[in-house]
Amino acid sequence: MEKIIDYVLSPEAMVMVAGSSIGTQKKYYENGYWYKQDRIGYEGTAEYLSSKVLSCSNIDEYVVYERCKINGRSGCRSANFLRSGASYISLQRLYDTYSGGQLSERIRLLNTTKERVNFVVDYVKEVINLDIEEQLGKILSFDMLILNTDRHFNNLGIIADVSGEKYQNAPVFDNGNSLLSNMREYPLDEPLERNIEKVIGQPFCANLERQAWELGYGLKINYNELQNLLSKEPDSRAMEVLQFQLERYKKVLSDNGLK
Repeated sequence: MEKIIDYVLSPEAMVMVAGSSIGTQKKYYENGYWYKQDRIGYEGTAEYLSSKVLSCSNIDEYVVYERCKINGRSGCRSANFLRSGASYISLQRLYDTYSGGQLSERIRLLNTTKERVNFVVDYVKEVINLDIEEQLGKILSFDMLILNTDRHFNNLGIIADVSGEKYQNAPVFDNGNSLLSNMREYPLDEPLERNIEKVIGQPFCANLERQAWELGYGLKINYNELQNLLSKEPDSRAMEVLQFQLERYKKVLSDNGLK
């Protein structure tokens, strides 16, 4: 288990975030690192364990999270993933720039999950000539595994270079509302299965499994490598949820041939 560092940050480092997230966390930015304090449970541990999963997966670009304390309160830290001259453009911002309005409201006009997914994939392809289907399929499978309830169109996006003419998929980030980390919504005194039944997904469908199925369960995980990493971690509710989910989807997601 790694040493938990307590980072002391000044009020000047605090970043005001107008988020659509459930339980928007207090965030800081200093010297190239983002810091997020836990607010409704164990979001920092969820981020940390989720990045462990990604390190053993076929998702190449993802943010690594360090479990830590921030001014005495538990949370997590991550390096800024943007290179000099690059900018992050969320799918919501992209849609608002070219069409105006809320992307989430637009896809609600469509009847099926498949139609909603196809609309977003086709829209991004049309406006910036970037195919996000494969990456999106991996992310939706990942969210199914970790029970992420907060994958909205502000943390799905692309990276634009300084010229604004070259685009690539953004790394996977912001996974804190997962592994039942919201202890107000998923209390510790309720059975695990009952809490899992209450999970409501985003952005295409309330059913996380249905979303992932539409794009073919694109995530693959080297289970042997991951279990070796997880064996070094202490017991926790987050670990219990992760191990339950890993066993639940092992036949769909396991690929021990991954390097």
